[in-house]
Amino acid sequence: MAKVTKKCFFIIKILIITNYLTLSAYSLEIIRDTELETFTNEIISILLKKNELNQNEIKTYFIKSDQVNAFVTGGKNMFINTETIIEAEDYREYAAVLAHELAHIIGGHIFNTSIELTNMSNKALPVYLLGIIGIMAGATETGLAGVMVGQASISDGFAYYSRTQEASADQAAVKILCRNGIDGSYLINFLNKIESVEEKKFFDKKNYRSTHPLIKDRITWVNLALKNFNSCNYDEDKLLNKRFELLKAKLHGFTHSHLETESIYSSDSDIDLYATAVSSYFQGDHKRSQENLQILINSDPSNPFYKELIGEIFFVNGDYDRASFYHKMAIEELSFDNDLYFMMMGNYLISSNDTKKILEAVYYLKKSIQINEKNAYSWYLLARSYALLDNIPLANYATAERYFLIGERALSYEFAIKALKNVEEYTPEWYRSLDLIEVLKKEVLNKR
Repeated sequence: MAKVTKKCFFIIKILIITNYLTLSAYSLEIIRDTELETFTNEIISILLKKNELNQNEIKTYFIKSDQVNAFVTGGKNMFINTETIIEAEDYREYAAVLAHELAHIIGGHIFNTSIELTNMSNKALPVYLLGIIGIMAGATETGLAGVMVGQASISDGFAYYSRTQEASADQAAVKILCRNGIDGSYLINFLNKIESVEEKKFFDKKNYRSTHPLIKDRITWVNLALKNFNSCNYDEDKLLNKRFELLKAKLHGFTHSHLETESIYSSDSDIDLYATAVSSYFQGDHKRSQENLQILINSDPSNPFYKELIGEIFFVNGDYDRASFYHKMAIEELSFDNDLYFMMMGNYLISSNDTKKILEAVYYLKKSIQINEKNAYSWYLLARSYALLDNIPLANYATAERYFLIGERALSYEFAIKALKNVEEYTPEWYRSLDLIEVLKKEVLNKR
């Protein structure tokens, strides 16, 4: 699931349009999945009901990782490791993680920490690791945390500064949870769960200096905050929790071995069938995956994610008509327009090599880009569509946009010039080609 290929295009639609964020010598495998993004955004929306922070300002990214962690960087970017979701007992623990990260954003800790790091060491990367694990360290076994900070020298003064922020974020998280109808004690539940992980994997006095407090201190702060909310023991939202269990099952089937998934999800419940459907798909047992998904679709015909996955399985097996059939139903069942769904539909239609369907693909891909103009793979597919329709000027334009997004400035400039020569004048594509040339001209020509 490291690349987008025809055979494994959305790879569970944990659509790996796989991007890599390279920090030091470390690559983060960023995944996208509509079910994952939808559920997370819904929880964030609940948590921000009584806050002035605009949810649209927050950009959430998911990292395929077996480490329990979450962090934010400047610009209100939140990163969540898949294992964090898998380890959460129910949606309230996951909500507690999100509330903690939101508290750091609301408190302006990212900006302040960046300044503090800059003041302390010019080698420090201005990224604030806020994980529930929350470690900044130099030991190699600390994984992502160590990489994010690099070789920065962290002084005792900064360590205290971070602990102050952590105390503030933990207590603010309780406030966010309790004010929005979610039991704040689930932050303690999750902290207790990861304490043994922290001690086992990270705590080594010879190589480790934590800028975050011990779990027991954080639990004390959370308990103090809970005393201010005597009525914070809200009941579980059973529908939300069922959706969360399905999401966890899907992620487990995607990120863990087939053997492990089968040992944990071994019943004939819909949650277990979903986990093994995903795991069997990656194992190559498409027949079993399809059988499980058909049972699930019959049980809950309004669930778009089952139809999405079975459509993907038909696609990788070359049955483009049935892939399109199921995916169109998934689009209809989804309650909102989604760039990934439109992108996938475009890809399925292109693969048919039928002119009428390729024209339809252009429609879906344009809708995808209207929703998310930074979806580089949609631009790639749109360029392919135009090329198949023998519209080379628009294929050149779409290619210029794609190269611009992935940082290939010289290639973007070249294709924008090609597009401008033959694209119809005064159209949006013509004006945008002009813009790209103007933006890139100085940078590209100076490097020649």
